[in-house]
Amino acid sequence: MKEPRFIYGLKGICRALIPRIITQSTIEYKIKTLLQIYNNKLDTIKQRINYYNKLHNNFVIPTNRDDLPQDSPYTKKLPSYPSRLCYLNFIKPNLNTLKNNIYDKSGSVYYFDSYEWTRYFSDSLYWAFMFYDVNQLLSFPAICKSRPIIKDNENSIILQLDKYRHFQFIKDSIRFEDKKDLLFFRGAIYQDHRIRFFDKHFNNPQCDIGHVGNKDSNPQWLKEKVSIKNHLSYKFLLSLEGYDVASNLKWILSSNSLCIMSKPEIETWFMEDKLISGIHYAEIDRNYDNLDSILEYYKTHTKEAKEIIRNANLYCKNFYDKRFEGLLNILVLRKYFYLSNQIEVTQIEKELFKNL
Repeated sequence: MKEPRFIYGLKGICRALIPRIITQSTIEYKIKTLLQIYNNKLDTIKQRINYYNKLHNNFVIPTNRDDLPQDSPYTKKLPSYPSRLCYLNFIKPNLNTLKNNIYDKSGSVYYFDSYEWTRYFSDSLYWAFMFYDVNQLLSFPAICKSRPIIKDNENSIILQLDKYRHFQFIKDSIRFEDKKDLLFFRGAIYQDHRIRFFDKHFNNPQCDIGHVGNKDSNPQWLKEKVSIKNHLSYKFLLSLEGYDVASNLKWILSSNSLCIMSKPEIETWFMEDKLISGIHYAEIDRNYDNLDSILEYYKTHTKEAKEIIRNANLYCKNFYDKRFEGLLNILVLRKYFYLSNQIEVTQIEKELFKNL
């Protein structure tokens, strides 16, 4: 289970109190040491760096935000409704120096999580960034938490942000066979795709689902909040994307319950696009019409359900080593600042930064 919120905040405050000149002076040694430690994982490092940061050409970051490309519609062919990607635009990111990456209206989690890695870089470096839930494309190369899973998303460079909410994994001691034969979900129901699911399945006898957000919004679906621990008594747990990704996806995939969801359309540091239907989760279509048949199938095919759960658990383990994840965050930023002609990097980094 995740650490208490005040511990997370306290760690962030302690990092902020350390003079940046100290961390900035150690970055070369830190990278060299960690690359030696993880020398047997260089292929994985290369793959993941270039998954998060798909850029391969040099670019120049302007010093004035007005010089960034403006918002514009995405004009190429888009998926049709009910895909969430049928209304995409290019949006203009924010721009500043790292020195001005401070605790402000962007929120503590984005400040703490980005500062954990930006403190290793010179205060004078410029970066473009877009905090919050990003479900559109970016008009200029920028750091963000999430991006649409679409070919033209290379301007969106993913960093591991909003970790406290999104990156929690659990230990589930209840066997799949001992859980209830129901699909369970509690979440805030505001978005169109979530509303459509509730319209179809709120009264489905195979489901126990409820809205736990604003009481004035969709009160007909309102139910009490339920702890993660109490979710684990159900065989099937629903993961519905929110404004960007589903915040419950990581802990569901680390549980002994079967994750039920549509094919992801937004991705984060968790590399949701790498999740495979029938291997890591049980897929329902985006119209949600096949839900009953999916549930009935896995009620009677326990062995297959447990194999999917095992694969999902193994996938989650790729993100458990915090030191390794930290190295990747730093290298994603190093590639960004190197390609923007602001820093020089080592030869091994240049090899790692070459797209596959």
